[in-house]
Amino acid sequence: MNGDYLEDEYRPAYETWQQNQTPEGNAAFLQAINPVVQKGIQMYGSDSPLSASRGRLMALDAMRKYDPRRSRLQSHLLNQMQGLRRVTQKQHNVLRVPEKILLESQRLRTYQQELSDELGREPSDAELSDRLGLSPQRLAKIRTYQPGMTSGQMEEIDPLSGGTAGRLPGSHNEASDLWVQIVYQDLSPMDQKILEMSLGLNGQSKRSNQEIAKALGRSPGAITQRKARIQTLLNQEQDLSPFIAE
Repeated sequence: MNGDYLEDEYRPAYETWQQNQTPEGNAAFLQAINPVVQKGIQMYGSDSPLSASRGRLMALDAMRKYDPRRSRLQSHLLNQMQGLRRVTQKQHNVLRVPEKILLESQRLRTYQQELSDELGREPSDAELSDRLGLSPQRLAKIRTYQPGMTSGQMEEIDPLSGGTAGRLPGSHNEASDLWVQIVYQDLSPMDQKILEMSLGLNGQSKRSNQEIAKALGRSPGAITQRKARIQTLLNQEQDLSPFIAE
């Protein structure tokens, strides 16, 4: 046991993942610990594909906080995945338009300008989320809200309900959407912003290479090169994505 609680059956995969937390490494590790992840999804989630996908992402995030000296891998994962119960409950609740969403929209514009001034480029949604304390899903909801929307309309565009704000433009494949999220998490802030504007993530408008270059203070050629590297990662979905059924 090497003086810790990590189960022998998961040790090789965990130690390998510790040295390779790239999208490829994340996918391989999720496959290795899939029995525990599935148990957590069954305990705290629902039968919906969205719940299963959220559970896998939650498990990966939980493992970044895992300390083998304090608990078994299975115990840690199942404890951390209890938050999936709240996500599942939100899926079934009838959402209403929060009165504070207009204030949040104003805050979003203010902080986006402040960060743009500090960074010399438009901030990524990850950077905005850190500054505002809001999730990317919440940013999408703020951006897509329009005065006069009914509760039903907001439910349709809310990511937690599986609506259009949580779906990539033109995409009908939830597995692909989750693979994009895994790739996104491991990109630099600059590349995150390029991916956001290229695909129109989180309620943003899609932009051309020239528009992206202007927003980020880079040449169109530099943007093209970065997009090519990002596309290489996205193209690995068929071989590496843990969300594609065998």
